[in-house]
Amino acid sequence: MPKDSTIEALAAAWWQRCQARRCASGRADADERELLLHALGAAAGGHSRLFGQAGLPGVDPGSSKIASGTISPEATRPLEATRPPEATSPPDAPLPPDATSPAVPIERRRILAAAATRWGSRVGSPVLVVEQLVQLRALVAVEPGQRAMTRLIDLTMINACRGATDELQRAAFSDPLTGCANRRAFERDLEREWARCARAELDLSVVAIDLDGLKAVNDTAGHAAGDGQLILLVDTLRKALRSMDGVYRLGGDEFGLVLPDTSPDDAAVIIARAVRLGAPPFSWGTASHSSTRCAAVGELLAVADADLYTRRRVVRAPTRRRPRPKLADASLRLSSDENGEPRPALQVR
Repeated sequence: MPKDSTIEALAAAWWQRCQARRCASGRADADERELLLHALGAAAGGHSRLFGQAGLPGVDPGSSKIASGTISPEATRPLEATRPPEATSPPDAPLPPDATSPAVPIERRRILAAAATRWGSRVGSPVLVVEQLVQLRALVAVEPGQRAMTRLIDLTMINACRGATDELQRAAFSDPLTGCANRRAFERDLEREWARCARAELDLSVVAIDLDGLKAVNDTAGHAAGDGQLILLVDTLRKALRSMDGVYRLGGDEFGLVLPDTSPDDAAVIIARAVRLGAPPFSWGTASHSSTRCAAVGELLAVADADLYTRRRVVRAPTRRRPRPKLADASLRLSSDENGEPRPALQVR
């Protein structure tokens, strides 16, 4: 297993090198950084002169000095000073086998790939991932025998870039508050489902949703309560939807549903299910391709919005009371006597 002091020294040197190049992502990824180095040393196994004899990773990253922010003075020494004496070899020694070959246990490579993906997600930028791992590659590739390590770092770079790219995708196409997809994802998915349903001759319904009373909740109970209403609406809609359906926050209190292979009547059933599940009050309108025969996605959205406002006007319309009949002569108005019998009202002159 890689020594803790070696791991700490490498992490500290890596951090200093990244700071010198102004490509560090911050102390927030210290846990993932050390976990990545442990996995890297374990994947290299006994072939690494940098880590010495390494076994499977099993060190708790939460117990590291780097994670707690208290790096010992000896951890900041140069890497060469922390290497075990037995790790060195004469210049004419044969090169060790490649650590990326099938001889390396598959479990070690899986652990390294998972650590790299997690660390790349924390960094969140493929550019920073490449820059930082290039610095690590320069630190460990100091001897010809470290060729296996440099190849492992190259594979680590691929997995870390994939994790960073996935994180960028989530940030670009998801709403940070509710966790559902955003408007950009709505437009992308709606275009895709529009083309797919057209090819398969299936119906496609779109539902426009507005959360009712959000401003009143924010004004009376605070914005935290309003955020809770938004989150509750999304959670309830997800429970009511099928796996093939999608819920999207278009902005503010506006949401949209994409319902493939769904008729307007089926869309109404889904909305009724969300109401039964306890969704906060909301207004909605729907439009389907089969009923509207729209030629473009924008036209379908316009029809759904128009249906929403039509339903809202109907619901919010005040109930009209029946007007009371007006008598032409006030003397004809009746009042009741002591026995409950009607009698003409007295006229005041």
